[in-house]
Amino acid sequence: MNRNQSFPAICLLLCVTLVISAGCIADPTPHTFSTNVDYKLQVISTGPLTNVTLYVPLPVKNGTPVAGTFVLTKQYFSQENISLDFVRSPPGMDPNWTSPVPGETPIFLKIHADWFYPNKTNNIEYSFFYENRTLLDSPLAFPDTMYPFNNQSVFLQKINFSWKEPQVTASKYPDLIVYKDVDVNQKVMLYADYSASPSTWMNIYSQVLVQNKWDEHLDTWDNFYVDSYTWFHTGDSTGWQVAKGLFGGASGYYPNLTSPTWQKVLDRDAGKNR
Repeated sequence: MNRNQSFPAICLLLCVTLVISAGCIADPTPHTFSTNVDYKLQVISTGPLTNVTLYVPLPVKNGTPVAGTFVLTKQYFSQENISLDFVRSPPGMDPNWTSPVPGETPIFLKIHADWFYPNKTNNIEYSFFYENRTLLDSPLAFPDTMYPFNNQSVFLQKINFSWKEPQVTASKYPDLIVYKDVDVNQKVMLYADYSASPSTWMNIYSQVLVQNKWDEHLDTWDNFYVDSYTWFHTGDSTGWQVAKGLFGGASGYYPNLTSPTWQKVLDRDAGKNR
């Protein structure tokens, strides 16, 4: 194609781009609703571990280990030369440890191995990461990130955990509600029993995060909650250990569904379902 022939095609492409951009700017109503979920579990050490038994808390919803809507199975965590199981009451678990969901019991991933060296450099890393984005038809389908207990996946094995009700704070956007972030420094129980050299460093880390997102004009808005814990140790380990972590909720921006803008969205969605 010569230069003269390519010029009309370039102009056409620019015109289409401008029309699409103008359409996005002209549409003030929120759209493209989605929820993002990510889950991480990582076990690493700087040296070999022997006679290993770990009980690692898993995120739980309605008695099932899940990350968002993704059901965690033993096969998901399987690795050669390691035996796995899901356990609700590991030996020595103190019944006085609290759960933020009354009536719910925690679930642990039991990892047992005669020899275990989870390390990136020797290509035997024990690390799992799940991420998923799901498009939603309506903001009413957003997962509850303001109070995720009872209805979202969280780690249940916590010590002296207390949740503070989110408080509304000032917002310069009439169509959005903003809460003061609720961030709780937490303690989560895990079990780690193994032999290692005095210089061997060990880390267990896990996190589940659920985030709602939508587009409005050319901006992207979101809200989320996160539940995480991490444990560091050097040398041998015996029995139950305290991991430190963070639980954060009511973070970001929330739709003010009573505002005219969001009422238009709900009316539009209701019309589609008729």
